[in-house]
Amino acid sequence: MMSAERGFDQYSGSSHYRLHGLQVLVYQVVVVVVVVVVVVVVVVVVVVVVVVEVVEVVVVVVVVVVIVEVEVVVVVVVVED
Repeated sequence: MMSAERGFDQYSGSSHYRLHGLQVLVYQVVVVVVVVVVVVVVVVVVVVVVVVEVVEVVVVVVVVVVIVEVEVVVVVVVVED
């Protein structure tokens, strides 16, 4: 009988841990997606530079990579809070 009541105990913290685990999972998925985007951007930059050899394209892509890295930093800060 005690174990059945424990599921509803406000001090058991089971729902809190479940919610925290879900939040961590969501943040991990976001970080993985952002990392994949960064890798794709870097690969595209390398291909464009090798094929086209245009300096302006490198500057634009570096700006895009910096913006994506800032998003990664923001996500990591949110996860630490």
